[in-house]
Amino acid sequence: MYPTAPWRGPPHRRGGPRSNRTRTRSPPCPGCSNRPDGPSSWPAGIHGPGCREALEELAERHGALLATSAVAHGLFHGNPWSLGISGGFASPLASELVQGADLIVGWGCALNMWTMRHGRLIGADATVVQVDDEPSALGAHRPVHLDVTGDVRLTARRLCERGGERRQGYRTREAGPALAARVRLRDVPYEDTSTRERIDPRTLSIALDDILPAQRVVGVDSGNFMGYPSAYWSVPDEKGFCFTQAFQSIGLGPATTIGAALARPDRLPVAALGDGGALMSAVELDTVRRLGLPMVVVVYDDEGYGAEVHHFGSEGHPLDTVRFPPTDIAAVGR
Repeated sequence: MYPTAPWRGPPHRRGGPRSNRTRTRSPPCPGCSNRPDGPSSWPAGIHGPGCREALEELAERHGALLATSAVAHGLFHGNPWSLGISGGFASPLASELVQGADLIVGWGCALNMWTMRHGRLIGADATVVQVDDEPSALGAHRPVHLDVTGDVRLTARRLCERGGERRQGYRTREAGPALAARVRLRDVPYEDTSTRERIDPRTLSIALDDILPAQRVVGVDSGNFMGYPSAYWSVPDEKGFCFTQAFQSIGLGPATTIGAALARPDRLPVAALGDGGALMSAVELDTVRRLGLPMVVVVYDDEGYGAEVHHFGSEGHPLDTVRFPPTDIAAVGR
């Protein structure tokens, strides 16, 4: 597949430092600001069994919205008050709502620079709370106003048991339809840059999300392309998404998806790769064949190590070592 543009995040994220760029935003969410009882938005990380139910119950009591870090994508799939992934893969509306929250609680997630967009998603007056069963994780990536050492599920359950007055928070009559219409990045209008020879990666990703069965397990390799499958593809739950980003090493996607396929034989395995990672790990295609896995392999081919091209090309560095000649990757697979 041949994308025509690099992943740079949603449109409102492009440009230079925050202090000297013009930011474009989606139309404001009606009924989502200036409420006397205050909004709450809770980016949530993945945790043990029962985590979803406990967090959903607590969020409902306090009128909070739910979001996940990238690795927990799918945890709140189907919940009408879910924002999806928080951070660089979020839609403009989701980012707006997190930025407007007066309380952000990180449940078992790092609140790192990717999840919080280098801190730009935290409002100036927001209170930040972090819950984790590892004391060393608390405040590791940013200062927090309150840290709680504890199991996410048990802590959320204890808070639910304490009761308290129910609050409307973000869950207004106007907010529901806005979330349904615009919280997914695939529902945000964009200019399709496809040509006769190349396809816009957003167009490709949306089409695949519609075509592929809902019961899928997705493995995403690392690289410039990774925002497209992560932001545009849905997964049935947190066990349907494998995000292999340790040290941002590329070429791990095929092996990861093979492991996920063996763990979940009831789901269609889908590997999302860049051309650099695909060529680096092409040997794993034979493993797929030998195991007889019905795997779909999608390669976002921009004929190079895209991250290096976009990071270093603008600074005038030579790119001959990170550019590839055209390669028929489909023929390699066959």
